[in-house]
Amino acid sequence: MSFENKIKEFSKEINTKLEHIDSEETTKLALIIPFLKLMGYDTANPAEVRAEYTADVGTKQGEKVDIAIIEDNNPVIFIECKQVNNPLTADYISQLYRYFSITDIQIGILTNGLEYKFFTTGDDNNRMADKPFLDIDLLNLTKNDIKELEKFIKSEFNIDDVVNRADDLKYRNLIKKTLIQELENPSEDFVKVIGKQVYEGILTPAIKEKFTSLIISVNTEILNEKVEKRLVDAVTNNDKLEESTQSTLEEIEETVEDKPKIITTDKELEGFYIIRSIATEITDCDRIAIRDRQSYCNILFDDNQYYPIARFHFNNLNNLRIELFDKIETYDYGTKKGDKIDIIKISDVYNYKERILNIIKKYIKIKDEN
Repeated sequence: MSFENKIKEFSKEINTKLEHIDSEETTKLALIIPFLKLMGYDTANPAEVRAEYTADVGTKQGEKVDIAIIEDNNPVIFIECKQVNNPLTADYISQLYRYFSITDIQIGILTNGLEYKFFTTGDDNNRMADKPFLDIDLLNLTKNDIKELEKFIKSEFNIDDVVNRADDLKYRNLIKKTLIQELENPSEDFVKVIGKQVYEGILTPAIKEKFTSLIISVNTEILNEKVEKRLVDAVTNNDKLEESTQSTLEEIEETVEDKPKIITTDKELEGFYIIRSIATEITDCDRIAIRDRQSYCNILFDDNQYYPIARFHFNNLNNLRIELFDKIETYDYGTKKGDKIDIIKISDVYNYKERILNIIKKYIKIKDEN
């Protein structure tokens, strides 16, 4: 069986395990160790894989790394493991950062068994880069993810090759994520850039809102045309049909994987109706709108993406989170981010009633002033 088929089968099996995992150690045993086996490592051989590796350098004594991949009796990869339900936050990244500062390690991985963040050294070779050069979600694998993971199979792994191309790969992935984010949920700055290229008039709020919808629509059209063209080419080019069919289907599969159909779940609708109910205390509930996305579900005021009330991160039912926008920050690439809060059940949204009302009041005030 090819590596691609193996990793896809492994990905499918993860969901059957999640409800039984309630600790970091179980995460290691049920998800991380099996993943390393899949990558070709003998996890029962301490000459290859060592748990609780001691990284003693200089005045730093007793530093324990969860897992170390060993080559020629030296560690080549450090792996910091977290419980499957734990988001990989900056605090956890700082732990991995410390290992880089006290050892000569060049590759570090932070994982919760579902997501794998790969880090290497930055411009200062004694320090870890701030951003991962590769970010893999085993529940949402793309063709490119699988291609990059193949370079970490034991028989294929070459640390010099990985480190040399890590910088380019990091920026390629950041650019890709930024473009996808902007095309699916355009920021105001992105809309202005596009608008100035195609529109000669003044970019009023109404025009910017119009271009926001157009950008999202055009993105969908481009993807649909790309799939349609590949299908037509495959059918009409009879002379090369036999040779090209397999590669064409793989490309189409990749496109579909990268842009899956968005389905609004019952839990997202339940959260939406709760916020609508809260909003009725100060405004018409029809002013609260829902716009679903691949990775989260938006709840907007007046169906305007510049007026976000909340985002539901409900794709992983074992890690429900609501993101509120009374405290807004901005990502490096310009899009807004709010305050992400873990919840146990959907009705917990009611616990944030006052914050939700304050967000809506702010937008009502902005509208009134305009």
